[in-house]
Amino acid sequence: MTNADWDHVEQCLQSQFQPVGLVCDGYHLCLCLQRMGMKLVITFFVNGDLKGRWLGEDCEERRRFFRPVKKSAWTAKSRLAIQKTSKRMLKRLGIDPTETITVYYPWWNSFKALKSHLRKHNECIELVKNWRYAAAEGEAL
Repeated sequence: MTNADWDHVEQCLQSQFQPVGLVCDGYHLCLCLQRMGMKLVITFFVNGDLKGRWLGEDCEERRRFFRPVKKSAWTAKSRLAIQKTSKRMLKRLGIDPTETITVYYPWWNSFKALKSHLRKHNECIELVKNWRYAAAEGEAL
């Protein structure tokens, strides 16, 4: 895709509120702007679906399209208790205070971050002109 195509996708999403169709290495991707609380986020559907199992299991769809966010494995209250505990005791208990987990979200807060992620994880990205999704037929047109 050219920079002009990316600008067109961003314009359709943010100013015209139209869904946009992309084909990323054979996957049909529908990008939509939706309201989540008081924010607008970019959500997506892969081949017309957004399956919950993609969040829990390591699969191709999750690696290619979901937003990875690293978070601390410990709550704020737990981190305070860990700070008060000696390093020797933490080692004995097998606790790593710097441990992080990766959480995957099916939405993007930033178009720039989405674009960067798609470019990094997909070799061939194409904009589908005159795109609409026909849910009854189950395929992108």
